[in-house]
Amino acid sequence: MLRLISCSAFNRLFMKKTVFTLIAFIIATIAFTQEQKVISDCTIMYAVVSSNGGQQSGIGSKIIYIKGKAMRIDLASNTFNQTVFYDDNTGGATVLKVMGESKYISSYNIAEWKKENSRYEGMAVSFSGNTRQILGYNCKQAIITLKNGNTYTVYYIPGLTTSVMESPFERKNIPGIVLEYESVVNQNEKILYTAKNIDFSPVPSYKFDIPKSGYRVLH
Repeated sequence: MLRLISCSAFNRLFMKKTVFTLIAFIIATIAFTQEQKVISDCTIMYAVVSSNGGQQSGIGSKIIYIKGKAMRIDLASNTFNQTVFYDDNTGGATVLKVMGESKYISSYNIAEWKKENSRYEGMAVSFSGNTRQILGYNCKQAIITLKNGNTYTVYYIPGLTTSVMESPFERKNIPGIVLEYESVVNQNEKILYTAKNIDFSPVPSYKFDIPKSGYRVLH
């Protein structure tokens, strides 16, 4: 026989389900927020080392500045200095290069910058489960395989991301701030970037001012 439920009982049952659903939603939202913490101001300093045939030698340094949707990357070596300004709102970039007394500036729109990074199209990312401590963070390992078959490793802080990625093409499937990674030069040589300091203090806005003169326009 079909059992009828009174209106009051139905309302109590409905309220219990509503409260349960609301609590579950709040818990899920809090967990998601905790797992997806986004940093909008950040400075990361890396040591740059060349590895060739088992021999390693320091060749320079790299500093990344992030503020909101703006990013600046300073790369310094014995032979040249390079600064990249990237605007995540437009997808465009400006590159400064200094070699001796010569200074050059190149500007790229979103299509041109994508073309400059076309080597990352079709890449695959896998996660090994390996971890290591870098700057006190328990970083996870990811392995990137480019379409040409080259592979290299990345160590990142899981769940801690920045408001703009260092490289929206190379890092698009890495779920965290990268503290160590390789860059393939050729079959025998790789460049290793290892974070030596990470600072979450506000980054001054002037760090993203692009020079208006003093550089020869190349692009």
